[in-house]
Amino acid sequence: MEEQKYVEMAAKIRARLDKYVEGKDFGYNPDKVIVNTILVSMAKRKEKNGEEYCPCRRVTGDKAKDADIICPCIYHLKELEVDGHCHCYLFTRQ
Repeated sequence: MEEQKYVEMAAKIRARLDKYVEGKDFGYNPDKVIVNTILVSMAKRKEKNGEEYCPCRRVTGDKAKDADIICPCIYHLKELEVDGHCHCYLFTRQ
């Protein structure tokens, strides 16, 4: 039952990110298992920390510093440019 709550929260996060990736030259990782795992992790972080923090970044508890790691984090565009994917593999070049 608890896990269903996170799946529902993840769907809302996905809806927000769907709008973000629209028209961009990158999108979600084609591996749906990875995408769903990351979205559920973000949902858990939202419940615990109050924001949709990237699951591959360390939350410090300093809201000003941690604002940089709310998905999409400030690092993802450079990572996509250099590596073809963001650090957590949520987004990949198309």
